[in-house]
Amino acid sequence: MSNNGEKGVLLRLAESASVDLLEEKKPLHDILLTCKQICKTLQISDENHWIELELNGYLVRYKTRDQLYDNLPNYRKTDWKFYDLYGNMISLPPDIADLFGKSVVYHSVTELENSNQIVIGSQFLEKFNKFITDHGMDYVSKNVRIHEAKVSKNEINQVLSGLKNRTQEFLDVVISILEFDS
Repeated sequence: MSNNGEKGVLLRLAESASVDLLEEKKPLHDILLTCKQICKTLQISDENHWIELELNGYLVRYKTRDQLYDNLPNYRKTDWKFYDLYGNMISLPPDIADLFGKSVVYHSVTELENSNQIVIGSQFLEKFNKFITDHGMDYVSKNVRIHEAKVSKNEINQVLSGLKNRTQEFLDVVISILEFDS
C-alpha cells in the first residue's frame, strides 16, 4: 500500500461496509463487491477467491455434488426437501437422509438474496436415484425417483446469515489491520 491517505480511504470503506452489513442497508452482493475492491487494493488474493465464489456461485469451480460438498463453507450446507415427478414430497428414512439429504447451496449471493425457494437440478440427484434402485428395501422404495430437491426460504436465510457472519469477520480483520498500520 502506497500511503496513509490510501489506508484511510480503505479503512473508511471497510467501516462503512461493516455498518451497511450490520444495519442491512445494502444487499450482501454490494457489500461483497466492496470487500473485493478492498482485497484488490490490499493485494489479498486468498480472500478475494472466497468472495469471487460467493459472488459468482460455487458451480464455476466445483462441478459435482461431492466436490461441492467437500469444498463449501459449512454455512452453505443445509437440508433438502425431496420431491417426485408429480411434486409430492418424499420422506426419506433417517440413514438415507444422512447420506443424501445434505444440500449444497452453490448459488450466487444475488440468487440467494432474490429467492424464496431454490430448486436443485436433477444432475445432483443421479447418485441418490442409483442408490435407491440398488438398495431400496422394497418394491416401492426401489422405484422412487427424486425429480427435484428444494431449499426453503428459511434455509436460504440461514445460508445468508452465515455468509454475513463470514463477511463481518473478514471486515473486522481488515479494519484491525488498517487501524494498526495507520
